[in-house]
Amino acid sequence: MDLSDRAPEGRDEDEQKRSAHRPARDASTPPGGAPDPDPLRHVAAELVTLEASPEARSLLAALLTAVLSAFTATRSVRDALPDTAPGTAEEALAVLAGIDQLRSALGALDSLWQVRAADRIREADRSREAPEGEQGTGAPHEIALARRVSPAASSRSLAGARRLAAHMPELLEKLWRGAVTDQQVTTVMRALDGADPATCAQIDDLLAAEPEVLDGAGCRRLGSEVRALVQQIEPERSRERAEQAARGRHVTLTPLADGMARLSAVLRAIDGVAVMNALDAGARSRRAAGSQTSHGALEADLLVESVLAGADHKDAGADREDAGALRRPRPGLDVGIVITDRALLARADGTECARIEGYGTLPAHIVVDTLEGHPPGHLSADDLIEDEDDLDPDGTLTAFFRRLYTAPRSGELIAMESTARAFPTGLARMIRWRDATCRTPWCGARIRHIDHVTPVREGGPTSLDNGQGLCAACNLRKETGRMRVEPFSSPAGSSLTWSSPHGALGRSPTPRIIRQRAQRLDPAEDDEGA
Repeated sequence: MDLSDRAPEGRDEDEQKRSAHRPARDASTPPGGAPDPDPLRHVAAELVTLEASPEARSLLAALLTAVLSAFTATRSVRDALPDTAPGTAEEALAVLAGIDQLRSALGALDSLWQVRAADRIREADRSREAPEGEQGTGAPHEIALARRVSPAASSRSLAGARRLAAHMPELLEKLWRGAVTDQQVTTVMRALDGADPATCAQIDDLLAAEPEVLDGAGCRRLGSEVRALVQQIEPERSRERAEQAARGRHVTLTPLADGMARLSAVLRAIDGVAVMNALDAGARSRRAAGSQTSHGALEADLLVESVLAGADHKDAGADREDAGALRRPRPGLDVGIVITDRALLARADGTECARIEGYGTLPAHIVVDTLEGHPPGHLSADDLIEDEDDLDPDGTLTAFFRRLYTAPRSGELIAMESTARAFPTGLARMIRWRDATCRTPWCGARIRHIDHVTPVREGGPTSLDNGQGLCAACNLRKETGRMRVEPFSSPAGSSLTWSSPHGALGRSPTPRIIRQRAQRLDPAEDDEGA
């Protein structure tokens, strides 16, 4: 299946528009004709005449075999699809069970072909006489573009695929036959991170000898049991594994709905328990002092205050924690907010959105209310503080909210208001706020580097249009020349096209917000807003 002559993603824009608006056609319907009375036969006939290499035809045959097995020998229902009555609940359940079993078979093929792709990329690098230390290093990134996942997820997936294909043939066979789910295998692979190949092979034998261990096992229980097996097989490496795991401690932020976020921390177990006990004790103290806020919300507030202000929660009164939550010192906090003037000046109708650096999109009214001192979930200051003189003058909000403006029609960032005067610093901030996350397609990691799309050595200017925010790994991959990045413009907006040496493609549109509102504006308003 040769894709070397595939047209770049930035091909004829008119054809892309036609494709986007063309009515969807059922794959089983012959072009220009009525639906085939036997669509399955028609699709099979098309596959037989498909021009492809022998290996590609074998792959398609394997896929058809997996489909046939999934829907005729389905494991998780009493009756397979051919044995159910049309239009019944049994038929619907058989379809769902077959899809799930097919997903397992596809997971097995995916793992095998990830390994095969990485090996072929390494071989191609060797053929072009690349330095030995660089051979195959770009494989996870290229595979990430082809699979439409982040480079970090691709690296983890490739490592698990290698472990599965090379050292756990029994588990791979179970996955192909649908005896285990793709999620179960992913759990096992994560539990085996850092384990010796011999340990993986031994656990594979144990799982094959006791297949009931996998029956109905949820991911948490399965992962725990596999980690226990690793501990039993490799007790001498326990300290080494603990040291390596501790070096991987980190904190992540996951955006949630309605302006909320989940802050997750991977900590040493003892530290994590100590933090939770301290938050629990502080919340209980405030509840005992009369706070009406829920226990969980108080724990969250205490965590925020501890990090941002270092407040002493043991002596804090319960009558002021709600109203003063945004008035306590937050030294050095600088929050980038992308918002339209309509929302900021209350000219919106409630449909406007804003974007916060490091978080993403949220309703604009949350930002406006927060700036006005009454964020969601906090009691009114008038209800809790009788004497304004009781407020510490040093306890006023010290966070700086920088407003960035967008073009009304395209939603792209066009200007910023900031007290910063140094051009490189201000421009870097603007790029970071515009891009929000790493601009590599499917990545989404935190921005660490501000990069020139067209390098300076090739004449690229230091400008907003030629700048992009990248994580450290993606910037390194681009700088080594293993990825080609080119700007692409269309009436829909600007974007960057990333392409790998072996044909994987991905597009990263310039981030924008509020396209739905922008499309309702008149051209005159567009000119005025810009």
